[in-house]
Formats: sequence, C-alpha cells, structure tokens
Amino acid sequence: MSFRTGKFSRDTVSERFRMFCPTQSLESITHLDPAAVAATGKKLILLDADNTLLPWRSHEFPPEILKWVEDCKAAGLQLCLVSNSRSQSRIQSLSDQLNVPISEGRFKPSTDKYLRAIQKFGVSRDETLMVGDQILTDVLGANRAGIDAVLVKPMSSYEFVGTQFNRIGERLILFRLWSALESSTDDLPPAPRKGLLKSKVVRQFLKFCLVGGLSFIIDYNVRMTLMFVVRWQGELLSESLGAWMLATIPFMRILATKPADAFFYLAAGSGAALAILNSFYWNRKWTFRISDPANRFEQFRRFLVISLVGLMLNVAISGGFNALLAGDPKNAARISTIIAAGVVAFWNFFGQRLYAFRVRSRE
Repeated sequence: MSFRTGKFSRDTVSERFRMFCPTQSLESITHLDPAAVAATGKKLILLDADNTLLPWRSHEFPPEILKWVEDCKAAGLQLCLVSNSRSQSRIQSLSDQLNVPISEGRFKPSTDKYLRAIQKFGVSRDETLMVGDQILTDVLGANRAGIDAVLVKPMSSYEFVGTQFNRIGERLILFRLWSALESSTDDLPPAPRKGLLKSKVVRQFLKFCLVGGLSFIIDYNVRMTLMFVVRWQGELLSESLGAWMLATIPFMRILATKPADAFFYLAAGSGAALAILNSFYWNRKWTFRISDPANRFEQFRRFLVISLVGLMLNVAISGGFNALLAGDPKNAARISTIIAAGVVAFWNFFGQRLYAFRVRSRE
C-alpha cells in the first residue's frame, strides 16, 4: 500500500479508529521542521529508533539524521529515545551517539515510557510530540498518553517479525485513515485493498500453508494406508503389529488399550516423518527462498529441532484424540489427524521462520 503524506483531520475519523490517527504523516523525520515544531509550543520530541532514525538493527545514523538532531537542539527542543528494542546495549550506544537520553518502561503502546519522559523533562503533554514509524505502537501509545504523534514512512522494509505482523493490521487501519487527510503532499490514489498480499510475511505464510497442505496429504495418506490398507499374513498390519506392541512395549498399555490404537502412534510417526522431509525441502527452496548451500546442514539441524518438537506434539495430540474419540475408527483417525495438523502448523511456521530459516544480520 502506498504511503501518503499530509495532515490529518482527526475529528473526521470514526471514534474506534481515532486512537490510531496521527496528526500528520511524513516521508521522513527529516521533513519535520524543528523551528516550526518549536513555534507551535512543543518543547520535547519523543523519538522511536528503528526505521525512524536508522534502519532496524543498524548501529550508525545516516548523516541527514545527525544533522536533523542537531537542528532540533539548536531550535531549543529536547529529545528523548522511546524504543521497543530488546537490545539495551544497542539502544544505549545509540543514545550515547546522539547525546539523547532514553525513557525506560513497559513496551509501547503502553503509556509508561511516554509519561516517564514528560515527567523527567518537566513538560506537559501538550508540549510533547512523538515521532515514529508504527501505528500500533508509536502512534497508539502516544494517543493513549494524550500526546500528539507524527507518523513517518519506515526507512526500510527489513524489520522484526513481530513488526511485520503489526504491519498487516496497520495497513487495514491506514486504509481508513487516508481519507482523513486534510491536505496531501502527493497525488496518490486511494490505497488498494490488495496491499496485504504485498507483505512479505503474508506471502510466506500463504506459501507455508500450501507446502503444509502437501505435507498433510502425504502424512494423511501414509497414516491411512498403514492403518487400513497394509496387511501382513492376511491380517491388517495395524492389528497384528499393534498387538505385538501392546505385548512387548511396557509403556504402550498406558497410551492405548487396543492394538489398532497402539499401532496408530507408529503410523502417525511414519507419516509425520515423511511430511517433515517434504516440508524442509519446499519451505527452504520456495517459502523462505534460501539458495545458499553453505548453511544447508545447519538449517536442517535447526529445522529438525523445530520439527521433532512438532512431531512429538503431533503424535501426542493425534494419538490422544484417536484414543478418546468414540465411534468409527476411520473417523476417529481422520479427526485426530486434522486436529493435530492444525495445532502443529502454527508451531512449525513460527519456528521455521524465526529459528530454522532465519537470515541473521551482520551486526
């Protein structure tokens, strides 16, 4: 969705969206004139860090940002960093570079950091301005604290995964807010509704779902085939091998009372294992587009950690439900498999994205 700039008429925004509405939106924080801000009676500017002053995880400020900070100080404005970064050492380093203090407290959109900052500097809420690149943290938190907020366009699309999910909701909100622009510095058409598909994390999740669907088909058919098709000496393998498992494996009687129920754990493990291999190949190659062969084995190791935990969850959930569900054994097997697949899908997606296939930045 195209970013638009201008001033907002907050009174025209419906009440349920008003808390998300900034006073204006700018292409960059450097487009905010320090002298003009001071002329409105503002004395303190609260600053988000990542993608507002510098790219996410960066340690160096662009020269134009350093000049803007000095211009603010020359205009008599006080500055304070209000960041949700989890790296305190990095934020402290940024604070030292700018010679700008940090406001500590609970993460935005909590009002904690905002209120501590205005108390620390001895100013009123009306004399304070928040500048940030996120609607759901910077702007919402400022509005909740009674502080005016300016929204700036993110400096980079590279950002924390939680922020990427926030962007999905942000796009829906901005679609409503753009109509409240009093004046615009551009002639962009209204934001299209299809903007969600431009989000990298949404596209990855859709691809992950397709790969997951293929893996589910593999898993499901392997389980059903082993349970109800494969025979050994004229008897279903699930009955003959299941009876052997009950008689031979001591703890199996705790998990199941019928031969087929005992065998189902083996069938579930076999299907899930093949599905895991399929998932690794296609998610690495297609979903997360990892082309460098150098880290393949390390990625597979991390992938296995996530998948093995997922496998244990899958087998435990499906096996438990299969034993609990009454009625037709086939229906019980189907339902238990579907339930387990749905639960484990969320674990696998976030685990693969955040751990197995995560591209670690150089700091």
